[in-house]
Amino acid sequence: MKIPFTKMQGTGNDFVLIDESKKILIPEENKPEFVSRISDRHFGIGSDGVIFVQRSRKYDIRFSFYNPDGTKAEMCGNGIRCFAKYIYENGILRKERIEIETLAGLIVTELLVESGRVREVRVDMGVPRLERGGIPVSGDPRERFIDQEVEIDGNLYRITAIGMGNPHAIIFSENLEDINVREIGKKIRYHTDLFPNGTNVHFVQRIDNNEFKIRSYERGVENETLACGTGICASAVAAVLNKIADKDKPIEFHARGGNLRVEFKIVNERIERIFLIGPAETVFSGEIGY
Repeated sequence: MKIPFTKMQGTGNDFVLIDESKKILIPEENKPEFVSRISDRHFGIGSDGVIFVQRSRKYDIRFSFYNPDGTKAEMCGNGIRCFAKYIYENGILRKERIEIETLAGLIVTELLVESGRVREVRVDMGVPRLERGGIPVSGDPRERFIDQEVEIDGNLYRITAIGMGNPHAIIFSENLEDINVREIGKKIRYHTDLFPNGTNVHFVQRIDNNEFKIRSYERGVENETLACGTGICASAVAAVLNKIADKDKPIEFHARGGNLRVEFKIVNERIERIFLIGPAETVFSGEIGY
């Protein structure tokens, strides 16, 4: 059996998209093995994740995301931009405002369309989770985890933890070039005494007013990636909480795979919604055996 697929990328995060909006092509119990096989960069298509386009009983469409190791993930900011572009340009939904069902809840995307092509996607990423219980982080579930000193293997790290439907640990640094992202990121990701579900890890450097560089270690990929959309949103919130960014202005992030912008909806001085804005691109389409 041949499975049609489309390879897409958002700021260097690459994904395989498979349309199951008309019928399920891969049984749910077989998806983890299938995903890990096709995500392999030597023996498969290669990807940072596989996205299944599925029907939703609640909203316009359902986003089902798998990490390359076959585990499910709640959300992916770069992936959902690719998803929105894919369903519009392939005629699955010809709407410029799309309500998407995810494991993290409802996500709304707005498309900037020119001559029938999606130029940019604005994603309503929802409400950040600031309390330990919603991230999750061990300890009092009502407390926040902002700029806390954590010792791991004899080294001290100052970490801010934010939930974006998935957990994120953010470390601010004056120089990202000298950081061994894979080594340090892995230690923090698997520090389950603090992060019971593991965590994504981000190293962030302020380079100007509301302008930052970022490098990311992603849970499920188990390596540094070129960009992480939910991580950029979490890092923007962390920058505001640590008083090094202005929440009333757009915040620019330079990831290794490209640039993304974060904006907030502020109500009574609180962050009520987070918006992630950036491009998505189709790389190629094909078929793979199942």
